[in-house]
Amino acid sequence: MLLLIALGLATVTLAGCGSSGSAAPARTSAHVARDELPPALDNGAKGRNTFHSKTYVSPAKACGDPVHATDRSLVTRVLPDGPRAPDGSLAFTSGVCVYLPPGYAAGSTRYPVVYLLHGGGGDAGDAVAQGHLRQMMDGLIAADPKQAAIVVMPDGDDGQWYDGFDGKIRNETYVAAYLVPYIDRHFRTIATRAGRAITGVSNGGFGAMLLAEKHPELFVAAGGMSSNLDWLGARGLGDPNGAYYRANHPSEHVDQLAHTDVVLDIASRCTSTDPADLCATQGLDQLFLPSNRVFVTMLTAVPGRQSVIDYQEDDGAHQWRTWTDLLRTRQLPFLFQRLTDPH
Repeated sequence: MLLLIALGLATVTLAGCGSSGSAAPARTSAHVARDELPPALDNGAKGRNTFHSKTYVSPAKACGDPVHATDRSLVTRVLPDGPRAPDGSLAFTSGVCVYLPPGYAAGSTRYPVVYLLHGGGGDAGDAVAQGHLRQMMDGLIAADPKQAAIVVMPDGDDGQWYDGFDGKIRNETYVAAYLVPYIDRHFRTIATRAGRAITGVSNGGFGAMLLAEKHPELFVAAGGMSSNLDWLGARGLGDPNGAYYRANHPSEHVDQLAHTDVVLDIASRCTSTDPADLCATQGLDQLFLPSNRVFVTMLTAVPGRQSVIDYQEDDGAHQWRTWTDLLRTRQLPFLFQRLTDPH
């Protein structure tokens, strides 16, 4: 029961977003069909309030800013199109939350991009509504403008960041082949490997490692917090002893990170006496701890490895209060050091 409960805790107008820095051109129906999901097909606006929280905020509300000229930051929601399942239905959950730095719409600066993946039971709005992503990024940028970045938060179908064996979920394809190109087309990004990094929480940490391994051309650095690297208690990859499961297991592809810097955090203890820190959820990190240690050992032993590995066992829990602090103090500073500065 603890496993199932804690897994769930891991939880417009595009003016000025064109690649040239000027106002985006008007969308033709052909453009929308090719590039953006028709709003009538949007299946992710309500999100997933897994535990029926009275304070839950849906992605549509958490990321509801229209893009307009303003000195403050914006968090908007966009609808990139994506792959289809064998029956023709969407093979992804639609809607992507995008954080834009203060002054973005009226400026011409290009920014690096951090892709931030939610965990099991979560949705695209988690980092904004629960992790206070806007306030955190605003503070980092105020302290050092070189830390300005676009942060992209897609929906991963309950934290399933892979292509399922039955084709019903194709989130690896969605992120790598649809989302990344969409973001580079619609926003002023630094559209190179050196301009992209990826991290995630819980199942999202699994996804960040897997996507960085299978698509090393996309991301210069990768991170994870409380990462479920052995895919415990999850589904969608078939028989754990089968070839498909192994082909989508991060430990099977560590050699692909030989040139990708990695930062991993996981709680090995929780000593807080503050009830708000939810120390009981640290039990899930305890379950994930062995696979993180094995993964780091395997990564360290990769022949010819030239990448940096920053692994830390923290005092914390399996929830956003811990992850927000780790993002601010460890994950984002590590990623920013590898990313090209805004220019």
